Amino acid sequence: MNRIIGIDFGLSKVGIAISDPSGIISMPLEVIRYKQQKDLVESLKRIASEKNVKTLVIGYPLSMNYKENKMTEIIDKFKSVMEKNNFDIHLEDERLSSQYAKKIMIQQNIKTGTNKEMVDVLSASIILQTYLDRKK
Repeated sequence: MNRIIGIDFGLSKVGIAISDPSGIISMPLEVIRYKQQKDLVESLKRIASEKNVKTLVIGYPLSMNYKENKMTEIIDKFKSVMEKNNFDIHLEDERLSSQYAKKIMIQQNIKTGTNKEMVDVLSASIILQTYLDRKK
């Protein structure tokens, strides 16, 4: 089975998580910093090639009342770009994933203010794990 990448999308940095080969467990991987979307796309293509990935799960930031916003519009466009690059794309509700990631860090006595990239990769891992659990 191919691995799956989870993405916590941001406008300048993106948290990345990856599934185990059997698609059961999500693990934090890295943060990609980028200036232009083409740089992000190339980084994701490189990781996908190295890790045998065909599927991306992108966190979808609906508001608490399930309404779309400016960020959901940006992600919809990014989804289209990644589909044109031959990825199978799934959108996963990401509401409260960053707060949950911070809670995990606080429980482990890790400062959230100085470890923002850790919040991003943990959020990506939470988004991906939610997808994997729902898919079972």
